[in-house]
Amino acid sequence: MAASLARRRGPQLDRLTKKEDPGMLRISRMPRALALASIATIFLAGCSSTASTATPAQTPAATPTQTSAVASGSAPAGPSQTANPAATCGGYSGPETTISYATFGDSTELTNQQKIVDAFQSLEPKIKVKLSVSDWDTYWDKLQTALAGGNAPDVFVMDGPLFPDYQTRDQLLDLTPLIARDGFDTGQLADLGVKDFTASDGHLYGLPRDLSTIALYYNKTMFDAAGIPYPDGTWNWDKLVEVAKKLTTTSGGTTQWGFYTETTDMENYWSSLVWQAGGDIVGPDKKTLLVDSDKAAAGIQFLQDLIYKDKVMAQPTPGGSGDLFENGQAAMEANGSWLVPTHVAAGIKFGVAPLPSGPAGRATSVNPSGVVVYKGTKYTDAAWEFVKCYTGPQMQTIVANLKASMPVNKQILTNVYATSFDGGATFADALTYAHLKPSFRGYNEFNTALQNELDSKVFNDKGLTAKAALDEVAPKLGPLLGQ
Repeated sequence: MAASLARRRGPQLDRLTKKEDPGMLRISRMPRALALASIATIFLAGCSSTASTATPAQTPAATPTQTSAVASGSAPAGPSQTANPAATCGGYSGPETTISYATFGDSTELTNQQKIVDAFQSLEPKIKVKLSVSDWDTYWDKLQTALAGGNAPDVFVMDGPLFPDYQTRDQLLDLTPLIARDGFDTGQLADLGVKDFTASDGHLYGLPRDLSTIALYYNKTMFDAAGIPYPDGTWNWDKLVEVAKKLTTTSGGTTQWGFYTETTDMENYWSSLVWQAGGDIVGPDKKTLLVDSDKAAAGIQFLQDLIYKDKVMAQPTPGGSGDLFENGQAAMEANGSWLVPTHVAAGIKFGVAPLPSGPAGRATSVNPSGVVVYKGTKYTDAAWEFVKCYTGPQMQTIVANLKASMPVNKQILTNVYATSFDGGATFADALTYAHLKPSFRGYNEFNTALQNELDSKVFNDKGLTAKAALDEVAPKLGPLLGQ
């Protein structure tokens, strides 16, 4: 799930030599959470399946009406689910087939994904799925090698920000004709998730499988001991600082910090602060740099101030010092929904509140992950059936119950996930004011340059103000946009 994969973010990308395109991306840094447990897996040699010699089914092109509907994230025109069994999971009528499915994650993710695969195979017994799970770095390295060799997995997981890099290099199957053929209702899926996998041509080249939003975790035991009311939706930046100062204490040489977050990637908190301050990272055209604006800088400056001015958050260290909230050393944490199982396992009595509002109001980040089909697959219909089923109620209920990420199916998100634990509704409701994590071709080069500047001169060391650092790195960022 997107969650246990974890957020991750800020992988560095180098260039991988590829016959067709020397610009294909190579990701070279493992995210913090995935470093917890790399698993030894075999990334299918000859990843496209050989269990059947079935040829791809012919699929009609989408009509203009259908294409437009998909582009807007609403239900495509066509037969209703009631009239057309193919619109839902369980309608596969092709030959027995084995497909390959690859994703990234740790040992827990392997277990979770096997549950997903088992559920699918019970719904579609004629399709067997060969699962491969690798750690973050290894996954992308192997995927790009497989793509270069023309033997990529039939279905593989795609991170939202990286989607344009793969879609624009003609590696992904256009799902729009299949969506139209089956009358599949994309309106049942979270709109922002659908938007993230819609290309500039208005077609869908993947479907979102799960989501993660950012909220404020708080340690109820620490709040109770201090006699402080729990955070709620009325909190703003000033209230966060006020309470964090009260909860920052030192006893016997041990400091309890009032606040903690991960500074190594925009998703964990600082992009939300930029939006809360009225700024943005890039413009809607993905060609205009906005993160160096005064408003955007004010959001990042707020986070620097929490560390060095207000002194309610420990100074970050290169390589990280562990999650202080999870370790019982911080009273609050701004971070993602993927941490729910981690904090439960740690035995923390926690609650979840919306992120405190900034000068421009409430905002949070959302980053979908999706499932895509390799354009060179020999098993189009079987691969599409797996992707389609992944978004359906049966498999999305498993996603909800695992709590490692938020289901993308609206019905399951609202009726199962949001009611399944204290805080579920907070994460789900955050979609109403969430901003998509930036997604554009060249994102990782952009993110690496930006994050390195912030890590070295704003967060890990107070070398520059946020505005000065952003002005310094801006000339490097501009040319990376609009690729």
